[in-house]
Amino acid sequence: MHIDTGRRDERHEIATTSLHVGTGRARALLLIGLNDNEHHELGGYLERQGFHVIRVGSTSCLHDDEPQGEKFEAIVLIVRLPDAEALAAIRQLNSSDAPPLLVVALEGETVERVLVLEMGADDLVGRETEPREVLARLHRLIRRRSEPIAPARRAEVHNWALKPSQRKLITPSGHSIKLTARDQALMNAFSDNTDGLLLDWDYPRGHIRTAISRLKRKVMADAGVALPIHNVWGQGYCFSANLVQA
Repeated sequence: MHIDTGRRDERHEIATTSLHVGTGRARALLLIGLNDNEHHELGGYLERQGFHVIRVGSTSCLHDDEPQGEKFEAIVLIVRLPDAEALAAIRQLNSSDAPPLLVVALEGETVERVLVLEMGADDLVGRETEPREVLARLHRLIRRRSEPIAPARRAEVHNWALKPSQRKLITPSGHSIKLTARDQALMNAFSDNTDGLLLDWDYPRGHIRTAISRLKRKVMADAGVALPIHNVWGQGYCFSANLVQA
């Protein structure tokens, strides 16, 4: 993993302010680096972004109820795949009350990475991933875990409806918007993310702003309503209304 330790991004400083509890105490993060020293570099970066990082070199601490007396907000596991200890740790952490788990795979074939996700890891990145992206993904995992379970949506709520088979977007008032293949890909990305938030890395790099602007203009021209996609500063883009697939 390449870590640019001298890089400072003001947008990141703003985005990470919500990673602190109300008392100002940094959220605890467990960083497990199996047979690798690069976790020290990543740990230092995450500490500068507001985390209280506990670094360990094995998964033995997972046998404790609260390793080293901490209640962790998330766990980062840095590993070279395949690795039996890593797979055992993922299996152990695959429970509803476990902290969210992000795996950094320094090596490994595609089939091994898929196995990590199938076994219960919440997210996975590769060696080439920038630390800024690791931070953004941690931010998302922690936010998702802390959000209360929303009640089922009532049928009468005014939804935006996506019809992939017909390549159409239906506004709450019933207007039908014909979508291009690129428009459909954008709306599919919003629909596939349960929190309605898209990061730059969830969509082909450098194209998301253009795709959103184009679709907003089309919806306004065809239906006379604003498409509810908003920029969440330092995080990504949010679809701020109910979006269902019909």
